[in-house]
Amino acid sequence: MYLSITLDRAGGCPVFIYSPAGGMSIEDVAHEDPSQIYKLNVNPFTGPEVEDLMKAADHLGIPGQRSQLVWLMKSLYDCFMDRDCDMVEINPLITTKQGQVMAADSKVTIDSNAAYRQKDLAE
Repeated sequence: MYLSITLDRAGGCPVFIYSPAGGMSIEDVAHEDPSQIYKLNVNPFTGPEVEDLMKAADHLGIPGQRSQLVWLMKSLYDCFMDRDCDMVEINPLITTKQGQVMAADSKVTIDSNAAYRQKDLAE
């Protein structure tokens, strides 16, 4: 699976982008089968709604791991906001044989204009 949060500059808010088709370039997925790409805009004043995050588990095909996915997405949102991120991306997002949701690989980019607020990261 694929999961990221980035800034929707046109909408002026953070947006989760997620897909059950992870492990490959998300741009290729969007080109080949756009129906596999989901977006969830987040109100930056209230944060993500739990109900919307639970729907993401259904879209990803892991309804049995709803609570894990909700926790992960809320944690990604908190990191994104607290650390002035441009993007936090998990690709692939996996479930283990034991039913654990895990990030198998990830990438985080920080807004370079916020380096003065993120001194520990700038180093």
